[in-house]
Amino acid sequence: MTTTKMTNLAADGWREQLGSAFGQLTPSALDSAAPVGRLAGTRLGALMAYQVSGTPQVVLRSRGAVRRVPFELLKICLPLAGRAVVHQDDREIAIAPGQMAVYDTGRPYQLRLEQQWTCAVIAFPRAALHLPEHLVLASMSRAWPLTGGPAAVLASFVSSAVDQRDAIGGASADRLGEAGLHLLAGTFTEAATPLGDGAADAQRLQVLDYVRAHLADPELTHARVAAVHHMAARTLHRLFEHEPCTVTDHIRAWRLEAAMRDLTDPLLAHRSIAAIAARWCFPGQAHFTRAFHARYGVNPSAARRDAIRRA
Repeated sequence: MTTTKMTNLAADGWREQLGSAFGQLTPSALDSAAPVGRLAGTRLGALMAYQVSGTPQVVLRSRGAVRRVPFELLKICLPLAGRAVVHQDDREIAIAPGQMAVYDTGRPYQLRLEQQWTCAVIAFPRAALHLPEHLVLASMSRAWPLTGGPAAVLASFVSSAVDQRDAIGGASADRLGEAGLHLLAGTFTEAATPLGDGAADAQRLQVLDYVRAHLADPELTHARVAAVHHMAARTLHRLFEHEPCTVTDHIRAWRLEAAMRDLTDPLLAHRSIAAIAARWCFPGQAHFTRAFHARYGVNPSAARRDAIRRA
């Protein structure tokens, strides 16, 4: 087989692999050579981690791809070698090793990848961060240095997770994904400059920290959270009225996530579904099953069986 034919086969395979992993993301050449690359990845609960490398190229998620393949995730690109430039909306963010950029796969974007490049990539549902919307928007406005705090751990976290992908599964993968989301939330909380009212964002973060710490308290309600923070229930509602989730939404989502972790943990296989529902303050197994199915699309028993099979 000629070199040209081999190159074309490699380019076709790369286009198919890239499009399948990232919602019809399509590559095009930066120079005369056909773009090629390779990727490896793993799922860690709600978070997906990849290591991607290739020749100089531009990858595009077009408006048509966004319509055809809804892919409502945030992505983070962390160059390990080479240079990348993210174009989305009216923003252009250049990043090099030691930096990262955040972008939204639910809208068209373009990523210019220069030289022989390697990137660590993280993808996750926007709501999984449980952060005020202003902080999430601020995270997409600039390049982020990876010089200290939680951000300094991210690149090695992703690379290690991908390297060990064959040895990580089940409850371990879910817990590592949770740790990765905490790293991300910590990074944005420490370093972001909020858009809008910074005092209100600080108050929202304080409320969410309280909710996270008291999930197992059956008395945790919107009214209880308001009282603890010395405000009326209506004031707390106004504090979150322009956010994607209310306080009650956050409580329910976090409790369901905790229940999913327990159901898929082999060390808790002896514990009944009813006991797990009670631990996370659901007022009965039937109510828990309806809420669980609405969020995950399967019943708790099916989620547990699937976890056992994967283990």
